[in-house]
Amino acid sequence: MTTDNPRIAILGAGVSGICMAIKLKEAGFTNLVIYEKADRVGGTWRENTYPGVSCDVPTHLYSFSFAQKSDWPRLYAGGADIQAYLEDVSEKSGIIPLCHFHTKITGATYQNDEWVVSLTDASGNNKEEKFDYVISGLGGLHSPAYPNVPGLEEFQGASFHTAKWDHSVDLTGKNVAIIGNAASAVQAVPEIDDKVASLTVFQRTPNWMMDRQNKEYSGKTLKLMRWLPIIPLLKRLRIFLWAEFVLHPAFRENSLMQKFARMRAKAYLRQEVKDPELLKKLMPDYSVGCKRVLFVDSYLQSLQKDHVKLVDRAVKAITKDGIIDVENNNHNFDVIIYATGFNPFNILSSMEVKGAEGVTLADCWQDNIQSHKTVAVSGFPNFFMLLGPNSALGHNSVILMIEAQVNYIVKCLKKMRKNGWTSLDPKSVSQDKFNNFIQKRLQGTVWQGSCSSWYKDGDGQNFTIWPLSATRYMLSMRKPDFSEYNVK
Repeated sequence: MTTDNPRIAILGAGVSGICMAIKLKEAGFTNLVIYEKADRVGGTWRENTYPGVSCDVPTHLYSFSFAQKSDWPRLYAGGADIQAYLEDVSEKSGIIPLCHFHTKITGATYQNDEWVVSLTDASGNNKEEKFDYVISGLGGLHSPAYPNVPGLEEFQGASFHTAKWDHSVDLTGKNVAIIGNAASAVQAVPEIDDKVASLTVFQRTPNWMMDRQNKEYSGKTLKLMRWLPIIPLLKRLRIFLWAEFVLHPAFRENSLMQKFARMRAKAYLRQEVKDPELLKKLMPDYSVGCKRVLFVDSYLQSLQKDHVKLVDRAVKAITKDGIIDVENNNHNFDVIIYATGFNPFNILSSMEVKGAEGVTLADCWQDNIQSHKTVAVSGFPNFFMLLGPNSALGHNSVILMIEAQVNYIVKCLKKMRKNGWTSLDPKSVSQDKFNNFIQKRLQGTVWQGSCSSWYKDGDGQNFTIWPLSATRYMLSMRKPDFSEYNVK
């Protein structure tokens, strides 16, 4: 290892990879590359282009603290605006020359005290490159999930996932099905309902919904925010404090705030949905937050249009003509759209990560997905993750978590550079202690509730959500405790 200027590979040029590269560059680490499979930065905001795509966190908070934008056009910015912001930040910070686009990572192996990264470059050549550190910015949600039902390949019409929207398909006058009723569905449905002949939404279980109130800022307001940058900063602070001290306490089971949130969510549904049968289908029977809460604009109005129907039955199979539901009813369609989310922590589906003893990360995570401090894994020296296990949030902006993780990793690397260390590997006992802490603090929260959700594995263990406040996480990541690591 060259300890003064170590070789660093960042995997992925999404939000977390961009942040990591900027902060490493600022800290004087110049021997780094960013591998990106696509043709530009952006990650999820580059990939997701479905109609209506937008952030469900107010954008003054869903942005880097060190690169604030005063003139977001709406409270919740659209995907194109966020993508433009990420490209602008990347250009201005000078990290674009560090990016190797059209490069697919197929594996990473730790051997002889260094990481060997296997990749296919833009020319289609298979290569191996050596690094001192590997930092995964691939995130936990990037591999689209499809229903586990037979016949997906049988359908003879057009079909696609919301994360891979096929803009060549004209929905005008078509009979369209959307399977799923969560985050992407509630945004896409209002954008396409006026084009189609009919629209059927298949809902397995209902989600709690609240009014997003996504107002567009007036020209006068935008000018004022440009002239007085303190105004958007105060907006950011207000949103953060509301999420930390109002929303987060609501996610304790049986708490006063949980009862208030449930009362408010029920009132919103009853106010917006006049048909008692439809209201019954849309009303959840579990705690608010056990599944992801949906902040919606006009989704409920769309569901009440004459040519739009909600089917509250799971899909049993796909046929050449359409869908069979669990009650064996046949539904014929021209187009099927899968709004079925992502496979969490599926970064290993396209690459193999092999640690110091020849054990793969997939083997380590087969029975229990866990990490140390959400960023490292015992047995995998000098390997870090951004948005690793139990670092997603159910109440606040995930960019707060990314920045805390990035700062933690930079401090680790600076300490290693200063001390001449060549290896940093979490102790297994430290990792176990951290994960026992996480699971203990999840008890009593809605995220460990009785409903089924992608937050939990098949055994009911929550490997996704950070159970405490974002403030608590940021404080816990301020200073690495190197007694928790094996160093050499």
